[in-house]
Amino acid sequence: MLVKYYGLVSDKGNEELIPRSEFLKNGFFRITQPKFLSDKGSEGKFYPYFNHFSQVDLKWAKSEYDKFQINPDYEVSDDELIRFLRPMGVRVGQSFPYLLKQQTGYDTIEEFDEAQFDKIVGNLNKYLTEALSTQLGVLSLCKSDKNKLMWDRYASEGKGLAISFKESHPFFNQFVPKAVSYKKEERASFTYFEGNCRVNGVPVEDFYIHDLLETSNGVADIFTKDIDFEELTRRLIFAKSEEWRHEEEIRIVCPLTLCEENKGKEIHSKLDLKSAENKGFFLQSYSEIYLKKIPFDAFESIILGFDMESESQKLIIQLLKANPELSHVKLKVAKHTIFGNIEVVDI
Repeated sequence: MLVKYYGLVSDKGNEELIPRSEFLKNGFFRITQPKFLSDKGSEGKFYPYFNHFSQVDLKWAKSEYDKFQINPDYEVSDDELIRFLRPMGVRVGQSFPYLLKQQTGYDTIEEFDEAQFDKIVGNLNKYLTEALSTQLGVLSLCKSDKNKLMWDRYASEGKGLAISFKESHPFFNQFVPKAVSYKKEERASFTYFEGNCRVNGVPVEDFYIHDLLETSNGVADIFTKDIDFEELTRRLIFAKSEEWRHEEEIRIVCPLTLCEENKGKEIHSKLDLKSAENKGFFLQSYSEIYLKKIPFDAFESIILGFDMESESQKLIIQLLKANPELSHVKLKVAKHTIFGNIEVVDI
């Protein structure tokens, strides 16, 4: 099931709040860039690991270890992989703390590492969120029409509505829905271990570290090496903090260039697009709002909220009747059961 919840919006004519319903007239749905999505903490951002390794780090180490393994039956342990991942030798700041203090102002190598870690991850996240937002947006849907928290949060405590779509419609073959993961091991990972950095398990070469510290624009260069940008994008877009698990989210990703309309203020990208390759990859300016048309015959049902005003119900019914392309759409209503659950029934 693919469901979109909508709450109340201001009616410019009467200065009242009514259910969002423009899509019943034009079929447009907002394709939201990552920087404008609700989750500001984990949306389009790395899950950071400081001085310990992630599962994807161990997976990368295992793939490297297997290249030199003579006995195919031998099962390498995580402890062995961690020893393989740990940097070799002793750092100058560990052996000569007075030099560290003199050059950086930090008393210990641990304090120095943590400051570097915070700055690098901050720059990476700023860059990635902006870079993704110059290229694509997502349509956030839910896998259930009975999600109580979604009705409360996104449908104005049941005063709004929900729309369900036909998953078998050709539109969803072109723009394929994919469930969001709330497992941290499936998020994009950035590991900082004793001065060494990894993105999704892949080492970031030392000469990039200075660039990552100085500016978020130095991030572009790390993607020219062994990092799988397609996998990185998937992990950034289709995985987020487990705190959002209740949303049961399914996403459709759409390039901004495939949207039929755009409006709102024009935003100029803050990315430093020096190379011709980067200039072709990112939009140098983009609109605040992008709209994608979903065919009316992909609509399946309109579900009125359990606390929708009678006047709002009449408005939705009138809009459905006024559009002959929506004559097939089923009209339903959400209700609370005596057990406090939500059921959806036909009208």
